[in-house]
Formats: sequence, structure tokens, C-alpha cells
Amino acid sequence: MIITITLNPSVDICYYLVEFKSDDINRCSNYIKTAGGKGINVSKVLRDLGCEVVATGFLGGGTGQFIEKEINKMSIHSNFVEIQENTRNCIAIISNGTQTEILEDGPNITEKESENFIQLISDVLDNHNIKVVSASGSIPKGLDKNYYNRIIEIAKKRNVKFVLDTSGEYLKEAIKSSPYLIKPNISELEALLNVKIQSEKDLILAMYKLKAYNIEMIVVSLGKDGCIALCGNEIYKVTIPRVKVKNPVGSGDAMVAGMVKEIENNSTYEEILRVGNTCGILNAINEETGSIDMGRYKAVYNEIKITILKS
Repeated sequence: MIITITLNPSVDICYYLVEFKSDDINRCSNYIKTAGGKGINVSKVLRDLGCEVVATGFLGGGTGQFIEKEINKMSIHSNFVEIQENTRNCIAIISNGTQTEILEDGPNITEKESENFIQLISDVLDNHNIKVVSASGSIPKGLDKNYYNRIIEIAKKRNVKFVLDTSGEYLKEAIKSSPYLIKPNISELEALLNVKIQSEKDLILAMYKLKAYNIEMIVVSLGKDGCIALCGNEIYKVTIPRVKVKNPVGSGDAMVAGMVKEIENNSTYEEILRVGNTCGILNAINEETGSIDMGRYKAVYNEIKITILKS
């Protein structure tokens, strides 16, 4: 069983427009409304992969009720802390190959709600056979920037691997607790280390700097160019096929889901990366966020190329 954590979930609304007109009325007949937030997207793809998953985090108000109903429809176990304020909405406007996002800040979490979640995670890890915890996204208002550290330490005390996909000050604090895997992109890595990355060599040097934090896998997403990862002491370069992208939203989350599945299976680094990138691509060629077509899985999987670079 896998736990996913979404501290700041959302109702995701994607509007597909032939042309987006600024400062004008835009009518839309093609739109999708789903339970969202990075960790929930991870949960959905894990479900598609056949994993048993428990989705956790904070939910409140009518938007929170919508998310819980959607999660239950998908046969995902939900175990969220109920909060006083409403869960947020996140809007994506997709038009002519461009994507404009409007992301609400989200609710303010009280101290009691914060502690309720810490207790929930402790109880779930104590009472179930959990091998991996996956946490994704931002931390809502009211929580300390080191909140992820507290959760990582709870998992580590129980020998549970912790996969973290976040950025900014949350990532800067969390790496001090040595999660098993992190997945920054280039700009997030530059901000984390206060460096400029202009070449593959710069990227590799930056990843090695993070080894001081005892992070087992540092996977740097390169978008359409795949990823480069420092796994143990080896550098892996992953090249992915060119595809027609329908909806890139959630592709990073799908990638995390694939990697988490294989971490739970104690797979090799290469297999973790191959399955992760396969899932990321499958999400990008699907219209629905956090969804993959398993009928196309094998074809995409076989097109992933992985090489080990000399350091």
C-alpha cells in the first residue's frame, strides 16, 4: 500500500478554447472538472497502474466534498483531515498550444488541523504495511515551512521511503531531512542551490552538491527532453520519444506515480526511471489530468532510452 499526501489539493478546471481572448468574453463548451492537486494526480495514476493507494491531506467546504466524492468514485481510499475553510480551485486555460493557469492560494490551516494530520499519518503508518509515502505540492497557509520535515521524520522512523515533489522554501527545508527521492526541474534546482545551470555539466555538478543531504535519488525533469538523475553514485540520462501533447498538466505527477510504484517494488534505478517517464508521457498525450491509457503503456515504455553517463 502507498500513501499519497496532498496538503493543498484543488478542484482542477481545464478550459479548452480555440482562441483565448484577453479582456473579452470567452465561451467554452469543452472543459473538464476533476479532483486535483499534485498528490491526488499521483493517486489517480497509481490507481491506473493497479496499486492500492490511500490519499491523504486536508479537505474543506463544498470543493473538498467534490474532491472526496471523485476520489471515492475512482476506488482510491481517502483519509483526509477535515478543515474549516474551503479547498481551492485551480484553472487552466488551454488554447493554441499555450496554457494559462490561475491558482488560488488555498485555505488557512489551523494548529489543531495541523496536528490532526500529523496524528493521522502516524496512525496510518503504524497500522498498515506501507513501504512508500509520496508527498507533492505546496504547503497551505498556517503550516510552518518545515512541515514536510516533520512528516519525513515520521516515515523514516518507520523505515518508510519518502518521495517528495515540491519546490521553493519547502524543498529547501525538506532536503535537510533526507527524503528518498526529489524531482526538481532546472529552474527549481537553480533556486534551491542559487546557481545558474547552462549545460549538462552544470546540471550534474549541481546534483552532486545535493548528495551532501543523503538523498538517494535526485531526478531532474527536462520536460520534452526527458530527465537526468543522480541515483546512488551514478548519473542516468533518460531520453523520451516525441509525442503529440494534448494536456501537459499533471505529467510530472504521473512521472512521480510511476517511480513510486517501482520504488515500492524495490526495482532497479533504471526501471524506476523508465516507468516514471512512461507514465509522464502517457499523461501528456491524454486530455484528462492525472490519467494514463494503459493500452498504450507498452509501446511508450519500449521507446524510453536510458544511458549511464560518466561522471
